[in-house]
Amino acid sequence: MQEKDLITYIKGESNPEEKKLIFEWIRKDEEHQRRYNVLKAKFVASNLNTAEVKDMDAVYKNFSIKKKRKRKLLYRTLAAAIILPILSWQFYTSSFNDSLTLDDTQFSEYKIKNVTTSHGGYKTVVLPDGSSITLNAESSLSYPEKFTDTSREVTLEGEAFFDIQRDVTKPFIVHTKHLKVRVLGTSFNVKSYAKDDKIETTLVTGKVEVIQEETKRPIILTPSQRATFNKEKNGIEIDKVDSKRIVAWKQGKLIFDKTSLKQVVLDLNRKYNVDFIIESDSLLHYKYTGEFDNLSLEEVLKLLKISSSINYKYENNKVMLNSE
Repeated sequence: MQEKDLITYIKGESNPEEKKLIFEWIRKDEEHQRRYNVLKAKFVASNLNTAEVKDMDAVYKNFSIKKKRKRKLLYRTLAAAIILPILSWQFYTSSFNDSLTLDDTQFSEYKIKNVTTSHGGYKTVVLPDGSSITLNAESSLSYPEKFTDTSREVTLEGEAFFDIQRDVTKPFIVHTKHLKVRVLGTSFNVKSYAKDDKIETTLVTGKVEVIQEETKRPIILTPSQRATFNKEKNGIEIDKVDSKRIVAWKQGKLIFDKTSLKQVVLDLNRKYNVDFIIESDSLLHYKYTGEFDNLSLEEVLKLLKISSSINYKYENNKVMLNSE
């Protein structure tokens, strides 16, 4: 997005279509949000100088007209020098307190709602079109209070199961950090945690397009297919899976199939809010297969020990893992 287009938007001079495009660009990426906030802060600061000087002219008229012009200008300059940095800094820091700062009066029809879950938490959201989304632990979903006439777009950080109402006139698009998932109406699962090495999209019913942001090349999935984006390799692999096992987390289950121990402990941390430390280097390459069906943390650790060559020590809300 070019800076002149953002400035036009900040000045309130964009047309409705330009507003929509800029809004979606800002919402799409945290870096875009930071760029917008910084630019708006600079713009406001650059205009405060003139505004403050004009406002202060009225104040100075209350002073004696006998004051020398040079002294009056000095006061005005000093006051502006004090006020401008304070106002600019307040605006700049307040902008970063929110992941996205937009004027609700400008974009009331696109007002964004944010839903989050904590460790071990689940939450189901019903969207304006009747679609439902179930969020897994430590996840966040952003979506507009009202969809546009041409598309239905949401942003996901974490994991969620989507059950989308079919609408051929409005494709449903899920934005993640590296991938975009596009559907007309179907059910699927997206796992996109920032700490994970991979992003997974698993189709349950219907059809989806998975689009890598860098290549823009769509990949079509059929039911029980999974598209896995490897962040390090910057590529996508497709495989066949049991989709019921992938979405078993909705029933409180954790199912692992030759899953790296690093990924296993990340999932356990999200569910039980306990830090896991892998102390043995050999375990970094260990792949675990097992199922935890609504177990307590103590039961999980005991089963982990019984079903593998892993030993553990639990203290101070931390679990240290070693090979036996």
